[in-house]
Amino acid sequence: MVEDAGAGSAAPLRLPAQWRWPLGNGSRGASSAARRTSAVAVADLRGRNAAAVLGAVRAAGEPSRVAALAEQTALSRPTIEVLVDDLKAVGLLAELPPLSSVGRPARRFVFAPAAAYVVGVDVRAGSVGACVADLDGELVSVQRKRVRRDLRGKVRAAATVDVVRRALAGAPEERPVLAAALGTPGWVQDDRRVRYVDNLRDWAEVDVAGMLEDELGCPVALDNDANLAAVGEQWRGVGQGVDDLMFVLLGERVGAGIIAGGRPLHGHHGAAGEIGFMVYPDGSRLTARTIGEGRKARPGVDPSNFYSAADVVEAAARGDREARTTLRSVGTRLAHALAPTLLALDPAMVVLGSSLFGHEDSAFAREHVIGAAVEESRALLVDPPEWAVSSLGDDAVLRGATRFALTAVEEVLGSEPLALFSS
Repeated sequence: MVEDAGAGSAAPLRLPAQWRWPLGNGSRGASSAARRTSAVAVADLRGRNAAAVLGAVRAAGEPSRVAALAEQTALSRPTIEVLVDDLKAVGLLAELPPLSSVGRPARRFVFAPAAAYVVGVDVRAGSVGACVADLDGELVSVQRKRVRRDLRGKVRAAATVDVVRRALAGAPEERPVLAAALGTPGWVQDDRRVRYVDNLRDWAEVDVAGMLEDELGCPVALDNDANLAAVGEQWRGVGQGVDDLMFVLLGERVGAGIIAGGRPLHGHHGAAGEIGFMVYPDGSRLTARTIGEGRKARPGVDPSNFYSAADVVEAAARGDREARTTLRSVGTRLAHALAPTLLALDPAMVVLGSSLFGHEDSAFAREHVIGAAVEESRALLVDPPEWAVSSLGDDAVLRGATRFALTAVEEVLGSEPLALFSS
């Protein structure tokens, strides 16, 4: 490492100019190594050395002492003393009380995840949700609000900002927000702009990212809600450790989020996973083939009332044969409709997300839908995937948005953490 004994700290303001979204659609292009080289090249020596010290503390798994940090980073003890004070001043390190009052006891430090926050947002046709998380990704505040489904874009964006404000007000302490990510229906391009959405009025015409940046004073990214749900399930849900999975969002619309090789697959236009637009030879869309549609002669749950299908679930739980057949038809048609996509992507797991499974009798719904999907996929696919129900439920998008924002912060913490708090 390179020695640098300079010290100093400043109040949290804005983020470094080399900011990027590692999980976003706009991060494609240069290799990861090239990006890291560029980021390090513009960092000062103190920042790079601070990153080494912070990384050593976080990896230790126990309180770190100055002597151990000097050995791990090849920096001198005086330099370590300066750097831990820098990191402590901006809140990224906390110093523990001395173990002894005799002589000059060793200083001990731990990572302080509450130094700053990231924000996750979930915008739906009938609701807006927001969460605040610390730098370990632990949620410290969650707020949700019902909204009219026919809201115009600007009104919906204002409601979104209001819910974010309330989420921050509910956090235990006031801290700087370093990044935010928002999940939305529709096609998102370059982590910033909604290209097309068919169920949110005027939404593509509103710069909600800009409005949130003005409110929070930090970078804000947008991504498709199903994409973020897939990220959330892979991070903290049923898909942990699975590098290739598909999250299928079932509701008034059908969409999918795809994790390929451990990261979200967006496609060239940001429209990967928009499986609800698939049209079959008989002229039906995947939505109708999968979960039924009132004007189609197919049994199943109508997408217009999929979120209120508790009567079907309750009837199935009571043993109603027709209700159970209806639920099985969802799984059967889902596997049949997804077969071409599954053959093309070959995921290890398919995760189903729906409020249908949030009912108190949802065990019956899961059993029949998943059982039918597994059975049908075995008949259609050479190597059928594992089928699972989301373990995050309504929190999947918020969790994924948190992860999306946090990965961007983590990249700077690993290269020049003091730049996150520079004036």
